[in-house]
Amino acid sequence: MLLADKVAIVSGVGPGLGRELALAFAREGACVVLGARSAGVIREVADEITDAGGTALAVPTNIVEPAQCARLVAAALGELGRVDCLVNNAFRMDTMQPFVEADLSTWRKIVDVNVFGSLQLTREVVDPMKARGGGSVVFVNSMVVRKPQPNQGGYTISKGALLTAAQVLAKELGPYKIRVNSILPGAMWGPNVELWLKMRAEEHGTTEQEEYEEIASAMALGIIPPDDDVANAAVFFASDLSRVITGQTLDVNGGEVFA
Repeated sequence: MLLADKVAIVSGVGPGLGRELALAFAREGACVVLGARSAGVIREVADEITDAGGTALAVPTNIVEPAQCARLVAAALGELGRVDCLVNNAFRMDTMQPFVEADLSTWRKIVDVNVFGSLQLTREVVDPMKARGGGSVVFVNSMVVRKPQPNQGGYTISKGALLTAAQVLAKELGPYKIRVNSILPGAMWGPNVELWLKMRAEEHGTTEQEEYEEIASAMALGIIPPDDDVANAAVFFASDLSRVITGQTLDVNGGEVFA
């Protein structure tokens, strides 16, 4: 129970990593406050946690709206009395177009969610964490900052900015014992990758297992990391096991990229 008696806010709770983050924090003893735009999804995950004996609070939240960020944190404080950890997992994907064809106004929307939305939510937890004498902020970033891919410019640029932002915040908030770290997942075995492999297999006339093996062959461990194992990296940064670690990144990609 690495997070016993702690309260954690997790944004971007949906199928895949968002759900696994919430479940992992609850398994380790945290009371979890779930934020996402889909009220139905966060309610389902909250029910899953409470049915297992945990404590969860679902608060529909669009992180690009400052008032909704404030409401999410206020709900955590009002119902649970504190905030010990924030996991910034909410994101907006790319339009999958090359730079010369991309609508840059769409790129601005990607940056607005991935960078400024996460920063808005983070700012709301700073004062409560200061009052408690510290806390942990975890940014869910992406391996694309290590290994940029074609047609993902808006997303990759936003995640690069977010990585730098985490280091800036680590420096500024360190004196208040607020730690700020990032995890960088690559491909994760979960609903999205399962669907992707199915589509690839249909397109290539292969089996899903063959597609899996081709992708996993690029990874030193020979597996696509399950999304619940990726969630464990965030648990580490939220726990006291990392109490002297800040401004750092943890690459969770099965050994596809060595930083």
